[in-house]
Amino acid sequence: MGTRILKLLLQWVAAFSVLMLLLLLPREVEIESGPSGEFEAAHYHYSIGAHVESIKEFFTPLMNGEGFGTDSYNRPFISHAWDMMQRSLWLIIPAFFISIFTGVAKGVFDFKTRHGKRKLAGLQATWVGLSVPDLVFIIFIQMALMYLNMKGIITGLSLYGAGNPEAVVLNVIYLSIFPMFYLANITYSALSDENGADYIRTARAKGSSSFKLLYIHMLRNGLAKLFVHTNTIVLYLLSNLFVIEYFTNYRGAAYYFKEYIAVSNVINGPDSLLLNTGAIAAFAFFFTILILLAGLVSQVARGFLLPHERGGNG
Repeated sequence: MGTRILKLLLQWVAAFSVLMLLLLLPREVEIESGPSGEFEAAHYHYSIGAHVESIKEFFTPLMNGEGFGTDSYNRPFISHAWDMMQRSLWLIIPAFFISIFTGVAKGVFDFKTRHGKRKLAGLQATWVGLSVPDLVFIIFIQMALMYLNMKGIITGLSLYGAGNPEAVVLNVIYLSIFPMFYLANITYSALSDENGADYIRTARAKGSSSFKLLYIHMLRNGLAKLFVHTNTIVLYLLSNLFVIEYFTNYRGAAYYFKEYIAVSNVINGPDSLLLNTGAIAAFAFFFTILILLAGLVSQVARGFLLPHERGGNG
């Protein structure tokens, strides 16, 4: 397990280094103007020397203790990114655990009802949840709440912004939808695989109860397969976070990260593109750290659930 954790750390260093190299690509462009001075085209030419100079310009103040720089309000980018990340964590952490518990519960329900009349609410509902974009569910929930508010059944709800508890709760629900269905499908597949194992047939022949077979043997052994997908769950949460924060005007890390990236399309002066490299690097650092932590949790959990992997070198 130690080897795998070390490999994860090295992979994170390599991935973040590549991101920084891409972020620090030289931004100078050659502007082509028309006869009247109007803009016609912009031409970009890459230079290794310019790239090296861009890296030096970024890391020199960082090594001098100046950090990633400051924004227009004289706030350090790293502090602002951390404050916004904490705001987003109010969505990510609850959504992560809700996705796991409800996803596993839904997967168990799908497995138990796979041959019965409740299959429509079980396995088929999971397939629908995986097939339909979660944005459809979000819009449906919002329209339903707006209708109830219009009828006076539910009043005082604020669906947008970051300062309202109900907006936070709704955003957590929105964020949990697709990962829950995804994990339910994984749980169902894991239980189906375990159901055909030799030890299950032997235990069933000895008269073990279905409850013991499902919850003590099959589900416990299947959990190891579920934790392999921890990184995937976190990636789904983060990718959906950008959509949900922007859609609901929840001003967290994903919202501001998108705003800082968007300005890179603006031409700043005659020969460069405006890009807040310090802000983007600060937000990217925290997002990649979150992915790294998910991978570490996955490896530690696998080590406890699969004792033979604790000393593994794979």
